[in-house]
Amino acid sequence: MVKIAFASMNGGGLEDVIADRFGRAPVFTIVELDEQGNILNVKVIENPGASASSGAGVKSVQALVNEGVDIAVGPNFGPNAQVILEEMNIKAVRIPAGTKIADALEKVKKEVLGL
Repeated sequence: MVKIAFASMNGGGLEDVIADRFGRAPVFTIVELDEQGNILNVKVIENPGASASSGAGVKSVQALVNEGVDIAVGPNFGPNAQVILEEMNIKAVRIPAGTKIADALEKVKKEVLGL
């Protein structure tokens, strides 16, 4: 089982698109997959970093840690977020802003998970 969090722009879900910034994304769409790559669950959570005056990346990563995320997907990751993702053994995957989440999921399944 693997959990993938996508920085999402417009309320989340598979039809949403990748946000333009990881740490300031309004929400995260978290997709849980089984070993074969089948979707078990899709959950949307608020990003506490979206409205933070500082430390957006850190707050964002902490929310993903709390959810047990294995892979974080965004257009880019700030230096603080990158360091904490690495420390927490969460793989950071860069996919361009505006990419549909469903398409980004297929790319991660193929290129990162080998499914």
